[in-house]
Amino acid sequence: MKDLIQKTVALLKLRVKSNLEVINKNQVRIKEILKQPASAERSFTFEKHYEVNKNLLSENNDFINVQLTLINFLEKYKNSDALQESLPAIDVSAISDEEELMNITLNGTLPFDEDHPFFGNEKFFSRLMRHYQVNEQYEKCQELMDLRKKFH
Repeated sequence: MKDLIQKTVALLKLRVKSNLEVINKNQVRIKEILKQPASAERSFTFEKHYEVNKNLLSENNDFINVQLTLINFLEKYKNSDALQESLPAIDVSAISDEEELMNITLNGTLPFDEDHPFFGNEKFFSRLMRHYQVNEQYEKCQELMDLRKKFH
């Protein structure tokens, strides 16, 4: 369980860093927008970038709070037997809900590989790709494309 918590903290840190990169790019764009003459288009573009940054900052705040909670948990229970134990394996065959399979695939509990119950499902594959593209996790997109080339 300890490893899973540490991986989660690392993934949250990566997400915060990625969000900060988007925020910084948007800030540069906002400065450029503010140099333009006042117009409805300028206001709309400004508001769009501002809203994205506001949402990403809120997300980062939540992610940082979760990280702190997990780090404090690890520190508090570092000598506990519960942290040393492995989590029970998930019986994938007992899960029939595609949405639940998507969630456990996205959180890394169930790897998307040739043993995945939806490995050959184009709709599922497309949803995975779309999720990673929207979240700018292009390395995951590349992994999926490489996996697809390997088995198709």
